Amino acid sequence: MRKVILMLLLTFVTNTAKAESSKDYSMMGKIAWSAFECSSLASVAEDEKEQRRLFMIGYEQGKQFLDALIAKKINQSDLSSIVPSGFVMLIEGPTPDFVLGRLFAATQENALDGVFVSEGKYNPKDLQKIIAERRFHERNCRLIGLTNK
Repeated sequence: MRKVILMLLLTFVTNTAKAESSKDYSMMGKIAWSAFECSSLASVAEDEKEQRRLFMIGYEQGKQFLDALIAKKINQSDLSSIVPSGFVMLIEGPTPDFVLGRLFAATQENALDGVFVSEGKYNPKDLQKIIAERRFHERNCRLIGLTNK
């Protein structure tokens, strides 16, 4: 029993003692951008489970990134070299949720460009799904949020 308690305590201390660096927080911004893009593609590809999973990753990573930014835990060089410039341009608003809504709209527009319309013509629904699935796989979207265990 002592070993179990000691193991749980050690795990808790190890997990809570990890202090994220400026680079770690900046990567959260990058992950949020990618996860929101992939969530949009999964939606068109009609993969509801992946759409929800990726949206939540984008939302959670985005919230942590914005909290760190507000707390001045991210230096300018990491912000400009790691975080997508589109995200950096959207970091204004009254609340983090407002900023994340703007981010989601921008990533959705970016990810779905050319999915609904190609060469000036509206794509049939089955072609939209094929294009979205292809892009989803090309971007390795299923890997977002996975950890090495």
